Amino acid sequence: MKKKKAAFQLRQLGADDAQAFSILRREVTADNPVPMGLTLEEELTRPLPSFREQLSYPEPNAAFGAFVAGELVGSAAVAWPSKFASSRHKVTLWGVFVSPRYRRLGIARTLVSRAIDHAHATGVLRVNLTVFVPNAPAVKLYESMGFEHCGMEPESIRIGDIYHDGWLMSRRNR
Repeated sequence: MKKKKAAFQLRQLGADDAQAFSILRREVTADNPVPMGLTLEEELTRPLPSFREQLSYPEPNAAFGAFVAGELVGSAAVAWPSKFASSRHKVTLWGVFVSPRYRRLGIARTLVSRAIDHAHATGVLRVNLTVFVPNAPAVKLYESMGFEHCGMEPESIRIGDIYHDGWLMSRRNR
């Protein structure tokens, strides 16, 4: 049976969303730590002020959230790799995750599109990301949105005794 599209609201996240962001990250990490790139135990050590700071990075950095009935259920963000002009043509897409309860409803695609649109509106030519594998749904999403494979970092993360590669993907503004 195919799920219906979720009715959700999209908006930019800020410091006041840190608690909800932390709760969502913990839910997603508990479900499967590989896409998050860290264990639940590691996630639980992250203090709330670090999320407040992360969600307060100055423009043009931005994080976006999807809300269902006031609950944060997904996010996607873009961050500039450097304050120097020589790197302002590109961003890193990060923090793309959706609650397991709301997956396969178009939320991730909408969030990623919003983050990319924000980056392009500020003059960015290229959006880069790393996806830890295996994560077939994420890879399929990014490929369908025009991201191309451009490299691989072997043994990028270690969850327990298992190493996972990081696939590097990139998309140029059309």
